Amino acid sequence: MRNSADYEMLDRLGEGAYGTVYLVTHLPTKSQYALKKIQMKSDEGGIPQNVVREISSIVSIRSLDHPNVVKLHDAFVSRNQQELCLNIIFEKCDWDLQEFLRAIPEDMCDGQCRHLARQIFAGIDFLHSNSIIHRDLKPQNILINRDQTVKIADFGLARNYGLHSTMTTVCKYNTSADIWSAGCILLELYMRKPLLAAQNESKQLLTIFQNLGTPAHSAWPSDAVVDLSFYSTYPAIPLSILAPKASPRAIELASATLRFNPHERPTAAICLQHSYFL
Repeated sequence: MRNSADYEMLDRLGEGAYGTVYLVTHLPTKSQYALKKIQMKSDEGGIPQNVVREISSIVSIRSLDHPNVVKLHDAFVSRNQQELCLNIIFEKCDWDLQEFLRAIPEDMCDGQCRHLARQIFAGIDFLHSNSIIHRDLKPQNILINRDQTVKIADFGLARNYGLHSTMTTVCKYNTSADIWSAGCILLELYMRKPLLAAQNESKQLLTIFQNLGTPAHSAWPSDAVVDLSFYSTYPAIPLSILAPKASPRAIELASATLRFNPHERPTAAICLQHSYFL
């Protein structure tokens, strides 16, 4: 395991939900990486055990190798006075998907959207095949390079450092939570803006119901912690109206992923077999 002395910090790349990201050079090899620095609660007795466990967990997934999953290289703890930081080293990419969609001068064609979407679902399928649930999949956590290779990032962090998305807190989260997120991202590729944007987290479920319709009790998961009786009944707005730039087959796939009952959503592997990708 490396330490902070092995790296030279070059530039601040940005700040996300889990910490600040820097461009660094690994001095022994002169290779450039991205370093994510996450502030942790300090412990007078040394490094807290939960931090030690988290490092072990992150290091253990270094062996994961897939073209659509960001490559993790290492993790270590640094201490500066009272500040304790978890440092995660991973491959550097050119943008996150949110930045990319804002930067491109015009909408992408159906083929371009499909090319990116296929990679997202392939990355999700790989993570799920390795018993990893992302839990916080969104454009900011999807990286993209100039050659339009897509890589899913932050899949080792959401469990302990992120707020679970609304549809994962409705009921016990499983792999289907990532499928819901992927469906939203699929349509965002066409629209270049969030499909179900809410003013804040507390209003997210209301926004979903106002757009996708309030589900019938029979379609609501039996283990849901949210009581539907607190919400008014809203009619569903067709996805073809919510995302008019999306192709019919993209709408068809998104409709399958955006089912309220998680047990009715297809797996990532099944999504990849959809006619949209054929």
